[in-house]
This record gives sequence, C-alpha cells and structure tokens, in this order.
Amino acid sequence: MKQPKSLTREQYLKQFSRAVRWRLPPQESEEAIADYRELILLEERDETRLVEELGEPVQAAHLLTDVRTYRRWLKVFAVLAFGLFLIVEWVWTGRYSLTFAALRAWWYPVLVMAAGLPLSLYWFRRHGQKNGPLPRRLALLLAAVFLFGAGTLAWNWYVLSPRFLDFYRETYPVIPWQIIFHRELTINGGIVCTLLAFAGLVLAKCYDRRWLALYTLALTVAVLCSFILFHMRRMDLSYAMANSVQTYLFTRLIPIGAAGLIGTGVALC
Repeated sequence: MKQPKSLTREQYLKQFSRAVRWRLPPQESEEAIADYRELILLEERDETRLVEELGEPVQAAHLLTDVRTYRRWLKVFAVLAFGLFLIVEWVWTGRYSLTFAALRAWWYPVLVMAAGLPLSLYWFRRHGQKNGPLPRRLALLLAAVFLFGAGTLAWNWYVLSPRFLDFYRETYPVIPWQIIFHRELTINGGIVCTLLAFAGLVLAKCYDRRWLALYTLALTVAVLCSFILFHMRRMDLSYAMANSVQTYLFTRLIPIGAAGLIGTGVALC
C-alpha cells in the first residue's frame, strides 16, 4: 500500500491554503486556514504524520467545500477562461473557429468583453471580498497595462494616419519597419494582456476581489489589440480607405476602451 507523502507544517498549510481559497468563499476560507493552522502547530502534533492524521491538503479542502457553490464558481470561471482562450487564438492566428451570427470578425472580441465584464463584476462583487489596502503589485500592474494600452493606441493613430498610409501604399510590397513593429507590438501585447487577465481572475478568487481590476483592464487592452489586428489584416489600401480608416477605427476603439476603464473602476471599488 502506498504511503502518504510526508509534508512539513509549512508545506501542508501552504497547499491547504491554496486549495481552500480556490474552493471556498473568502471569509470561510480564512476561517478554515486559521483553524487548520492551530491544528498543525500543536506542539504534540507529529509533523511526519500530518498527512496521515489530517488527510491530503486538497482532500481536506474538498471535505469543507460546498459542492453546489463550488460548481457554480467553476461554471463562471470556465466561461471567462474560454473567452480569454478565444482572444489568444484570434490575436495569434488572425482566424476564428467560431462564427457569431452575421457579425464581422472584428466584433467577436467585443462580444467576449460584453459577456466577461458584467459576469465577472457581478460574481466578484457578490461573492468576493476586499482585504486591507490596495496591493502594491496590483497598482503597478494596472499602471503598466494602462501605459501599454495607451502606447499601442498612440502607435496605431500614427500608422493609420492618411499620410503614413500613403507612404505605405507607395512602398508596397516592401513593408516599412513601422508596420512590422506595429504587428509585433499588437500580437505579443495582446497575448501578454490575455495571460495577465487570466492571472487577475485567479488572484481575485484566491486573495482579494480587487485583483479583478487586472482582469478587466488587461481584457480591454487584449480586445483592442485583436480588434485592431482583424481590421489591419483585412484593410483596403485604396485612396478612399486610407483617408477614412483612422477615424473609422478610433470612433470604435474609444468607446471600447472607455467601457473597460469604467469596468476597472467598478472592480476597484
């Protein structure tokens, strides 16, 4: 018979804490961690028999779980995570495996955002919990994502200007470095922001619901990147298009960005 793996007190408590924070509501998880900390730190407790006496950390967390509530959370998380997966696919490949009604492809990421923002805000405002002051790492990440998003929009304003598009049309099929940089900036930045959005979801569930602000802001920037990429890959370089694409695109990008900033503010409250 296989012997249970021996864990130190610190290892057991760390694994147990992660498991209950993922499975239980915030207040209940903190109470469970406090109770198990007392059990684990008893002087008469034999450290080598922790797993034998208390069970595996994940198993112990499972015994404390309200299955119905946990399954409801898993469904919410699956919907939000699937939306992020779709955005990564769209940003990386420029193709789409799912078709949404008769909408043009560049509106697909907006649909993900339209579903993800209200669902996540509703869930975490109702079931999440704030713990102490705003985490410093969260503030730094939000600033970094915001600056990247603003920089990406500024660079798009430049490369989509009629003057630059005229230059691009004259040099085509030679591709200027500005376009290559734009493509790499938008693709890689969109993927990184999507991964940050995923991390924000996990941290909001396990530690502080205000980490949801990272999800909302990073999701917004990723959606802007994918929206731009879909347009750029299908852009007509005719004279009429070159003189209108900048205005056409930014009259749509600005409302999307504004909605994301409002959602970020709500997530921080």
